[in-house]
Amino acid sequence: MTIPKKPGRRARALCGVAAGLAIAGCGDSTSAKPLVVPAFVVVGDTAGTAQLYRVEGGVITRLSTTAGNDVDPKSAAGRIVFSTDRDANYEVYIDITATVSRRVTNTVAQDDHPALSPDGATIVFVSNRSGTPRLWTVPAPALDATTFDAPTALVTGSDTAIPEGLPAWSPDGTTLAFNSTRGGTSQIYTMAAAGGTAVQVTNEVGGAFDPAWSADGATIVYTSATGTLHLRQVKLSTSTASDFATDSLDLAAATCDANVCVAAEDPSGTRGSILAFPPKGGRGEVVIARTRNEREPAILVP
Repeated sequence: MTIPKKPGRRARALCGVAAGLAIAGCGDSTSAKPLVVPAFVVVGDTAGTAQLYRVEGGVITRLSTTAGNDVDPKSAAGRIVFSTDRDANYEVYIDITATVSRRVTNTVAQDDHPALSPDGATIVFVSNRSGTPRLWTVPAPALDATTFDAPTALVTGSDTAIPEGLPAWSPDGTTLAFNSTRGGTSQIYTMAAAGGTAVQVTNEVGGAFDPAWSADGATIVYTSATGTLHLRQVKLSTSTASDFATDSLDLAAATCDANVCVAAEDPSGTRGSILAFPPKGGRGEVVIARTRNEREPAILVP
């Protein structure tokens, strides 16, 4: 990972963030007010396998040091959930330091894409343990827990043979967004966090994936597969959808707080950058000029 001497193809770049992860230079005095990017975690292949790295204030810290692949990070209540194949198949883990993390699931099935509730009490994840990828829920264990809690399948209002996944909690913890193919093409749906009837909120011809909530819970940012992968947003009160980024295509996997959204370019490849956007969308700024397939950014929530 190297630091480029000049900004990438974006008009300006953020200052003083994530030294060691190929950060572009500072914008000039005529640029708009720089976005404030909080600490976040990102997946990168610098170590040869997919590992998690913390990015904060010009400092890069490698969080995972296993021989497996650690992916799918999400954060809430000062904790991180992720999935890893360090146990031969993908399982859900919570918390990660240089030496300690806690396994949450224990099955021969694939368990991945976990999302932690805002209060840190509950994990919703995707599992094919019933034969089809579906949403499951399990209490978030303490780091010193010694037993595995039994997950429960979430009722989502669709046939259990229909694939569903990529859950995301609303900021107030009352609602889940997720993608489902129940209508034939993957679209974003919302439902009560405890399960029940789901409401379709997107209508993308090519499909919609990877929902991420705005900090006020009024908008969902998602990946559209209509044409080149790109980010769109839907205002829930009016069901109005619009493009999120004004200068980028091939974007996916957004993560947002009240001040910024962070997203990855070229999510299926190795080119592109990690970008920051105003929370309501617009023009992106380079945060990481990708060198080792940095992807899946997740803002760390204290």
